[in-house]
Amino acid sequence: MAFHSHSVSHKVIFWALVIAVAAVAITPSAVLATKITVGGDKGWTKGFDYQGWAQSTKFHAGDKLFFKYPKGVHNVYKVNQKQFQNCDIASATKKYTSGGDTITLKSGTSWFICGVGDHCRNGQKLVVNVN
Repeated sequence: MAFHSHSVSHKVIFWALVIAVAAVAITPSAVLATKITVGGDKGWTKGFDYQGWAQSTKFHAGDKLFFKYPKGVHNVYKVNQKQFQNCDIASATKKYTSGGDTITLKSGTSWFICGVGDHCRNGQKLVVNVN
């Protein structure tokens, strides 16, 4: 009898571990997402190397990009590659203006620019590659 109950307890522990591992394996990436402040301490501003910053930052689907900037001084446009290259906001997908904008990343490449004055042409633009 003691052998049987000992065997059952091992089976229970085994299956509990299997379920726990499976639960972790299927946890959505959004639960594991990271909030990333664009530009770090500098935020979203002119005169910052966003391409260099992005190359040294790992991005994952579900991560949340936080664009921090003085409201009215900058903005954020989500654009396509051609619009990014030309600093074209005319047919941008989305415009953000709050000064504290959060954008959830999806797999693939995303392009963002500032649409104020010559900010984009002077480098206030960001391309993010998500694996």
